[in-house]
Amino acid sequence: MTETLLTTNTPPSTTIVHINVKQECPVQYVTVYNDRAEVTRLLRYHFDNEGTYDLVLQGLSPSADLTSFHVSGGTGKACTILEVSYQTRYEDSSISLSDTTPLDQLQTQLDVIQADIYEHAQELDRLKKQRTWLDGRASKLMNQEGPLSTSDFETMEQFLNFYHKMLSKIDKETTQEQRQLKELNSRCNVFTAKINEHGSQATTNRRIEQREVTITVHVASSKTDVALEVSYLISNCSWSASYDIRVNSGEGMQPKTQLTYYGIIVNKSQENWSDTQFSLSTATPSLGGAAPKLATLKVNCRQHHGVPERFMKSSADGIYTIGASFNRASRKLSNVREQTSLTSSAHSYNDDEDMSQSVVNVLGSKAEMSFSSTSFTIPRRSTIDADGKPHKLTIGVLDLVSTFSYTIVPKLSLHAYLKASTLNTSDKYLLAGPASIFMNNNFVTHSSIDNVCIGDTFDLPLGIDSSIKIEYKPVKKTSDTQGIISKVHLKTVRHETHITNTKTNEVIVFVYDQVPLSSDEKIKVNLIQPDLRRKDNNLHNTIITLKDTNNLEWKCVLPSRGECRLPFEYTIEWPFDKQVDFQEEL
Repeated sequence: MTETLLTTNTPPSTTIVHINVKQECPVQYVTVYNDRAEVTRLLRYHFDNEGTYDLVLQGLSPSADLTSFHVSGGTGKACTILEVSYQTRYEDSSISLSDTTPLDQLQTQLDVIQADIYEHAQELDRLKKQRTWLDGRASKLMNQEGPLSTSDFETMEQFLNFYHKMLSKIDKETTQEQRQLKELNSRCNVFTAKINEHGSQATTNRRIEQREVTITVHVASSKTDVALEVSYLISNCSWSASYDIRVNSGEGMQPKTQLTYYGIIVNKSQENWSDTQFSLSTATPSLGGAAPKLATLKVNCRQHHGVPERFMKSSADGIYTIGASFNRASRKLSNVREQTSLTSSAHSYNDDEDMSQSVVNVLGSKAEMSFSSTSFTIPRRSTIDADGKPHKLTIGVLDLVSTFSYTIVPKLSLHAYLKASTLNTSDKYLLAGPASIFMNNNFVTHSSIDNVCIGDTFDLPLGIDSSIKIEYKPVKKTSDTQGIISKVHLKTVRHETHITNTKTNEVIVFVYDQVPLSSDEKIKVNLIQPDLRRKDNNLHNTIITLKDTNNLEWKCVLPSRGECRLPFEYTIEWPFDKQVDFQEEL
């Protein structure tokens, strides 16, 4: 007799290994963005036996994005990553009754208030339905067909009185319900705040959140060492740019500009990054990479809803009188509606606003990956704790090329302001950020720079240079009246700016002054000096330009110990019976 042996295939058991990421998975790389960071940790583990293992990563920060986990590495065929999953568990901890009683009492009172709020909201809804029914009956009465008789007018008058009485009653009850609902909502907010304040610690002790990520791997051989790289996104951290700019310039020497580029990292993620390689990225994940989509703008004729056209026509059998009477009744009914529907109209308008805002929020929430960014890798490893304080890392020290010039606005200030126009000749994109500016190792000012691409030029204010002397001679104004038949006012303004260079080297000076811009065709402004039509204005190392702001710009090249005089004169003409006002706009 042959014995038959039956066997069943049972799946191999999975071994669970718990790993504390903060203690057993050191941070290797951190890429910081303007509103988050990507953290890469190294997981090393020795497997004695072959089989399937669940590596459960515990101790993750609440700021970690569990959906962004990525695992790579292994030792080829010896280890295969089967699955990466995440879960959030809540563990109940023991807590004494005396600690929970106040919180439970507050919650009970809050539940009662919320029940009252629900009842009053239901009553408001019923009142709204009553108003809708009355409006429907009124509309039906207005749009009834056929000629109207005297009894119809009596019925209409009775309905209007009833309509007015009922709307007044509904409005009064609605006002009372809204007042009570407002008081209940206020009490609800107070109790909610008390629960958050009093019961936050008890709630925390009662439910402890545990965030875990499980990596399922299959090990094909025993005595195997596996190294895995685990990366994920984490919020509550950011970086911004800061600069230290030092300009060295002296008599007879080539000016130099040295810019120290700093990255200021703020870490509030509840994760300490110890002895880590950092990279700072200019990408902005919150903005996304997709351009907004423009909707189709349609225009339609406005629909007019009013009294039917048949009531506006007249005939020989007296329908004109009935129509006119009905129009008066309709106006009375419309007035009643308008006076008693202000509250509901306001609510309807606010609902439309909320709906439009929600649409904008939905459109703005879509994002795609953007590749137009630059990353700065910090050459040395650093440690940044999650203390919420700014930590400064040096991105690089850049030697840039600058050209110097002076800006003078004699109408506002009799000082020459030195400016360095600096060309970004480095291979680094400069983000907008604050800058501390030094001139010849002397602090000048706190300023800021905007975003500067590679090859772009940006300006650095370097303060006042007293070696450039400015004299702004008093303004001479003369007024006159011209014309025989049509008289006009004529005002002449003239003055002169005198600039002297006391330095031993050549300087470039930009001088600015205002030419009034007429916003009325009856007011005429005529520039006398300088005459922009003359070609010799741009001689003698001076170039004169009328800017888009209607301000004059003189570009003067002053030699050592040189000087220049800039005459300026214009006239304003306006009607004799008018007055003029001057207003400055930036």
